[in-house]
Amino acid sequence: MNCVKSIVSDIETRAWTHHIPRLMILSNLALITGTKPIEFLDWMREQFIDASEWVMVPNVIGMGLHADGGKLMTKPYAAGGAYINRMTQSCKGCHYDPKLRVGDNACPFTTLYWDFLDRNKEAFAKNHRMGQQVNGLKRLSDLPELRVRAQEVLSGLDKGEI
Repeated sequence: MNCVKSIVSDIETRAWTHHIPRLMILSNLALITGTKPIEFLDWMREQFIDASEWVMVPNVIGMGLHADGGKLMTKPYAAGGAYINRMTQSCKGCHYDPKLRVGDNACPFTTLYWDFLDRNKEAFAKNHRMGQQVNGLKRLSDLPELRVRAQEVLSGLDKGEI
């Protein structure tokens, strides 16, 4: 994924990247993959030169991973590839298509976003700010295929192939 590759390169080079890629790409990926919040927070602390506690805990736990029960943010900051494509230049030239949910060249963010919504729909149904997103699941005719593709993406991420 071009977006992850470029951000990780920045981090390796400078131990820093802007707040937006941290939130929109890294935290979003951790959120929709189900990464354990404390493990992601520890990784962020190790990687970033500006990893002070007063910034990292609220930004990672509250804002990025919605792991504080909604105390800081009223809804999870989860997004698919279409949003990332609209808000960044990262998708240009990427192997993955942000418009696709299933298939080998479907954007992992798009696949995992919809899978994340599906896995958490009962909890999100109670959140007035998530109603439109959860209702969007009803129009997905490819939800069974999406669930399979999500498992393939998660496996590929674990193996370092995606």
